[in-house]
Amino acid sequence: MTLQRQDRKQQGIDLFFVSLSPKVLLQISTGPVLLAMLGAKAYLELIQSLGQATEEILRGDRLPVLPFPEPQKTEQIE
Repeated sequence: MTLQRQDRKQQGIDLFFVSLSPKVLLQISTGPVLLAMLGAKAYLELIQSLGQATEEILRGDRLPVLPFPEPQKTEQIE
């Protein structure tokens, strides 16, 4: 092998039959990373809205007033 070919092999990453340079790998991985970031943002907003909805349900100002019986007075034996 010549010196040029060795340099080219050291710069790229060998994947089976294909040799990819770091620039190509960066270009390939940019899309999935951006999609993952957008997905994480959407997931965060979904979780926050679910939390707010749950808080509204459990707040209790729209719940009916439950009739509690008055405590019975018992006579004390002396």
